[in-house]
Amino acid sequence: MAFRPTGGNLKNKNDGEHPMEAHVSGHLNFRRFIVLTRSRTGSNMLISFLNSHPHIYAEGEIFNRLHGRNHLDILSRVYGEQAPHIKAKGFKIFYYHPLDDPTRQVWDSLMNLDPLWVIHLKRRNILRTLVSRKIAGLRDVWTARSDEGRILDAKKAVTFTVQELDEGFKQTREWEIDGEKKFEKDRLISVYYEDLISNPESTFKQITDFLGVAYVTPKTILRKQNPESLKELITNYNELKTAFSKTEWQPFFKA
Repeated sequence: MAFRPTGGNLKNKNDGEHPMEAHVSGHLNFRRFIVLTRSRTGSNMLISFLNSHPHIYAEGEIFNRLHGRNHLDILSRVYGEQAPHIKAKGFKIFYYHPLDDPTRQVWDSLMNLDPLWVIHLKRRNILRTLVSRKIAGLRDVWTARSDEGRILDAKKAVTFTVQELDEGFKQTREWEIDGEKKFEKDRLISVYYEDLISNPESTFKQITDFLGVAYVTPKTILRKQNPESLKELITNYNELKTAFSKTEWQPFFKA
């Protein structure tokens, strides 16, 4: 059964799950998009950038787990009628979502949704992704606000085995390649975390052009969580750098 956008409860981007007053008319003439990515690629920062735009409404990991719900009902809510000022509506989804649905039917529905604009968020340095994921898992800290102090201590450093990293590199690259094969190339844009950090204005301009909305300067209260060098963050950095010195993953150890 294919998903077809329909009307429904009108949502305001500032109201979460709460419908707006019934007298406000909604519309379906907006760009439907997803942020396709994996964990620890800066997706929270990108979502905050998107939601700082007055005409974009981006939700989070709505397909992390279904908990018995029908994925078509979720899509109907997300891509149903929007407030008049919303010109682009979407959400982020990781390559391996939903975690509790081996049928992964949501992906068939997304691939059959025409048109669908795909923002493919990646990180050039996959090693940074794996380090960030391990630190976040150990500390159970997944975001950092710009007004919070940085945590600098020895407990932040992590250790990897060669096999662990090799599997992480390969799995992430496979996800990236498979993700791009799923969707039309003319409605897919690749965005890199490194560019969001180093040049947020021009990177966000590419995204707003892609979504068909006017550019506004992006804003966020989030900041980079692990600015330290990889040598500081990985206890056995030298061992791993040597192990991967003659592989395709060697460039990751230069940053």
